[in-house]
Amino acid sequence: LAFSMRRKIETAIKAGMRAADLTHRLLAFARRQALMPKLTEINELIRSMVPLLQRPLGPKIATTFILDPNTCAAEIDRSQLEMALLNLTLNARDAMPEGGSLTISTGNATTTQKQALTGNGQPAGDYVVISVADTGTGMSDEIKARAFDPFFTTKGVGKGTGLGLSMVYGFVKQSGGHVK
Repeated sequence: LAFSMRRKIETAIKAGMRAADLTHRLLAFARRQALMPKLTEINELIRSMVPLLQRPLGPKIATTFILDPNTCAAEIDRSQLEMALLNLTLNARDAMPEGGSLTISTGNATTTQKQALTGNGQPAGDYVVISVADTGTGMSDEIKARAFDPFFTTKGVGKGTGLGLSMVYGFVKQSGGHVK
């Protein structure tokens, strides 16, 4: 009886933790989570994450980091940016089952007033750009159109929640940025 009760309690705790994680991700998508932005050296953050980002990729995926030394610091929630980069890396891995290459790069960009008026709604100003590119299978136009939708996934049952990219999208938008 004690073993059965212990197992039920452990299952309930795990379910509660999954529910808390799901709530956190939904809040990220809805852009209502509490962020703690601090001035962050983006290149330094990425360098510190290299082992964490490379670990899940395995030996078939080559990684390249092109970190522009002139990349500005940004007011950003460091832990949320780390989660976003990890999510993007895992998605890249899943898009390259036979191997390939992943490139993470940084730089600065300026959106002019003219671009702001005719572009994607991003206000004019100076921005830090983080690019995560892979040589994976790519996305059809239909998948691209839904990629940031919560719970949308191309992965099989039990292989993903469909919240990784929506969390990235919500975090970036809440931080005043843009995702492409």
